[in-house]
Amino acid sequence: MKMKRVFCLLLALALLFALASCQRGAFSDKLNETVNGTDDTSGDSSGDSSGDSSGDSSGDSSGDTTGDTSLPDYTALSNGLDENGFYEGVRALDFVTLPAFEDVVLPEFPQLYDRAIADGDFVNIDYVGSVDGVEFDGGSTGGQGSDIVVGYTSFIDDFIEQLKGHKPGENFDIEVTFPDPYQSEDLAGKDAVFNITVNYIWDITEDAARAIGFENRDHMAQYIVYNYASVEEVTSETEITVFLNASKCGDIPQSVSDTVRAAMKTQIELQASQYGLDADTFVQYMVGASGLDEYLDVQAPFNAQQDMIFQALAEQEGLTATDEDVTEHEYESLVEVYGMPYIKYNLLQEKAMDLISERLLGE
Repeated sequence: MKMKRVFCLLLALALLFALASCQRGAFSDKLNETVNGTDDTSGDSSGDSSGDSSGDSSGDSSGDTTGDTSLPDYTALSNGLDENGFYEGVRALDFVTLPAFEDVVLPEFPQLYDRAIADGDFVNIDYVGSVDGVEFDGGSTGGQGSDIVVGYTSFIDDFIEQLKGHKPGENFDIEVTFPDPYQSEDLAGKDAVFNITVNYIWDITEDAARAIGFENRDHMAQYIVYNYASVEEVTSETEITVFLNASKCGDIPQSVSDTVRAAMKTQIELQASQYGLDADTFVQYMVGASGLDEYLDVQAPFNAQQDMIFQALAEQEGLTATDEDVTEHEYESLVEVYGMPYIKYNLLQEKAMDLISERLLGE
């Protein structure tokens, strides 16, 4: 399964100081500011579709590094990768069986409009939040729609509970109280009203979830919540996810599992430090997991299998990431920060995903 990275060098886990406790986006803008010496630790991080997230989202973060401007050791992300961006000493085709492109069938997720919201539903809503009749920053979807999973997505107070029983097309208000203390002192302890419009319910069956690479519907819900993704973001690259699901992957080499877990741990710890938080607390805020280990236990094996399939495709098709590619994408300034292996690793994944889209969609 994949949320296309499109060179999402780091997952920017931005604190959204309003309704939701988390947002998703690419870290490349933040990184470029740091590399170029213009870093502002209270700046925005902006989302990227792919990888990151098709359907960008941006959250305002007010992290404080308490004056520490030293550059963290991002090169740790290159550990376990060879100079060409492949997993060190691992031939993925020894572990992965790829499907023939002509055997891959792309599914669709219909939208429902004729029933009420219930537990477990994937629902698309718009909302506008206000306190004392005044809208507050970050409290609106801006008419762009937002997917929540009833019973999984974590919002303030009983926001989600108050959606149940309403149908697509309805517009109504719900009342909540922000906790005290709260990340935004201006909202802490305040009563708020959210005007809600229910757009539609996604019709996602167990079979449909499995068709795009998940173990079941519950696993898909967890993935969306843990990765701050929407159903549209998951399915916008359906050709990628279905191809991955049709691929057969045996036991992942321990070296790959260790590399993926260590890289994810490094990413999260580095991001957490920008907010003055330990990694466990940061993950609790961001995804609702009890701590970093729980999150890694769920997500790391999934990422490792995905990476092996992409590498197998690159091996089979003779895809390479060259120094010229690095130059063409203007990533030279990032090599010293991340190391060439990690740069080429991301470029290889881009090429593999582009190839899948071209073969399945004829683009």
